[in-house]
Amino acid sequence: MRLSTFSIFAFVVSISLLFPLTANAGFENGSWRLELSGGPGFTVGGRDREGDYLLKGTVEYEIPTTPHLSLGLRILPLFVYGQDDGDTVYGGGGGVSARLYAVKSEYRGLFAEGSAHIIGHENRIAGNSSNLNFLTGLGVGYKFAKGWHTVLKWEHISNAGLGEANSGADTVTLGFGYTF
Repeated sequence: MRLSTFSIFAFVVSISLLFPLTANAGFENGSWRLELSGGPGFTVGGRDREGDYLLKGTVEYEIPTTPHLSLGLRILPLFVYGQDDGDTVYGGGGGVSARLYAVKSEYRGLFAEGSAHIIGHENRIAGNSSNLNFLTGLGVGYKFAKGWHTVLKWEHISNAGLGEANSGADTVTLGFGYTF
C-alpha cells in the first residue's frame, strides 16, 4: 500500500509542479527527446517478478525551467510487460518527468530523473486486477553534448489500489535515447 500511495503522490506532485514552471520557461525553449528502454523484473517482498521484463518507448517534450531543472510531457506509444507466468501485457500511456542536470544551463552531463505515468493496457499483470496502472520511476543518467543519452532506472508498476488486487511489479531498466 505504501508504494501505491507513493505512485499517486509522485504523479500529483509532478503535474502540480509542471504547469507553473513551464509557463515561466515557455514551450518554445523545449526540445524533443526519444528513448527506448528495457530491463528485467525482480523480486520485492512476496512478488516474484524474476523472468519478467519491461520494454518501453517514450516521446517527450522537455522544457528547461531553471538553470539545472527541466520538466517534460511524455507519451508512451510502446509499453510491453512480458511475464514469465502469464500473458504479455501491451499498452501505452502518458505522463510527466523531471530532470536535474549537473551542467548549468546546458541540460547535459550527469542527471537525476523522476517520472510518473498513467498506462492503459491489454491483458493484466499477474496479481493485478486492473487494466489501468501507474508507472513511476527514479533514475540516474548521462546526456552527451551531441544529444545522445543513457539512463539507468528503477521503475514500479501499480494500480494504486484502483483494482481489487494490486500486486505491483518492479524492474531495473537501461535506456538509450536522443534529444533534438
